[in-house]
Amino acid sequence: MGEYLIEPGLDPRKDHVLYRDDEHLVVYLGTQEGGDDVDVNSYLIVSRGRGILIDPGGYKIFSKVLANVSKYIDPRDIEYVYICHQDPDVAGSLPLWREVSNSKIIVHWLWTRFLPHFGFEDADSVTYQLPDEGEAIHFGATILEFIPAHFLHSPGHFTIYDHRSKFLFTGDIGIALLDEPYIVVENMERHIQAMRPVHERLMPTSAAIKLWLGRVRYLDVEAILPQHGAIIPKQHVKRFFDFLENLKVGIDVMR
Repeated sequence: MGEYLIEPGLDPRKDHVLYRDDEHLVVYLGTQEGGDDVDVNSYLIVSRGRGILIDPGGYKIFSKVLANVSKYIDPRDIEYVYICHQDPDVAGSLPLWREVSNSKIIVHWLWTRFLPHFGFEDADSVTYQLPDEGEAIHFGATILEFIPAHFLHSPGHFTIYDHRSKFLFTGDIGIALLDEPYIVVENMERHIQAMRPVHERLMPTSAAIKLWLGRVRYLDVEAILPQHGAIIPKQHVKRFFDFLENLKVGIDVMR
């Protein structure tokens, strides 16, 4: 049995182990800094000595993320870096991670053609390209299931279900604009009010949300780990799904 360490009051500016067992580790990398910048929540999975970095963040926070990653794994043992889309808050540090780890970049095939703008002359050689329908990758002691979440808000977006920890990494689904940083949701109704406006603005249509919900609602989810905002623990997951189910967004709001 693994140990879950998602607790109220965790400092969003510090790294925290969220799950661990004898072979598997999931870490939040302490990437919220507050201020006017767009904060990103970056995560690390270490499974049987192999590492995958999820949404590593921009150039500005690279040194902090590298230092925190190094507490748990030699960066040269990071096999993959996943980016849910090509925006600089998520992907700006990619060239630096390639230098220290020689990792493969997991990305939807659509974004491969953008990677030369990060300095990768032969993008095909540095990427693991996901098909539209997603894919399940055996990784160490787990299976990482890349579940299509297209148009939320990227046309090549996937959420990741880690079968070992039962965490669902949701990228831009579940993001929130927080007045004061926190990393674990305590008051779900208050947090919904922080999620609502950014979802209404960034998500194009509720039809895309419902399509994604149909893919993930059957999963046994211990926590929702989004790319911005805060982690939603198990007791609030159903309320989160219900919130999304009834949300009007994008063109539905503008009609």
